[in-house]
Amino acid sequence: MDTEQLLPTDRRRIARSAVESLGTQRSDHAIVRVTCPASHRVATVYRTDEGPVVVAGGGPGGHGSRDRAGTGHHGDRPGTDYIDMLDASRFEDDQIPARCACGSRTLSRSELRQAVQSHTHAVSVP
Repeated sequence: MDTEQLLPTDRRRIARSAVESLGTQRSDHAIVRVTCPASHRVATVYRTDEGPVVVAGGGPGGHGSRDRAGTGHHGDRPGTDYIDMLDASRFEDDQIPARCACGSRTLSRSELRQAVQSHTHAVSVP
């Protein structure tokens, strides 16, 4: 897919749809898993029909998995994943926002792309 001609919102919508189409066994389609030093999942790159899609972790829920859902001051739900095509336009920032239980992080599209090309299945971020 030529992602250079798409608006970022359209690209992210296509990426979300592509990941959802993988179904409940989407982990079978994972090609790169990104973890922090504490082994929390930070992001995963999936192979989809539309191309590689990165799903960056939204971090833990506000009150644990069995308690009420927390909502931030601006309506952001903790635990919401950032989903986008790994390839973006050349005018877009290389950085991808991500979180884990340790806190906020920034991932590099180019480093993730390099991991996909080199068949690196696990990446640890500092």
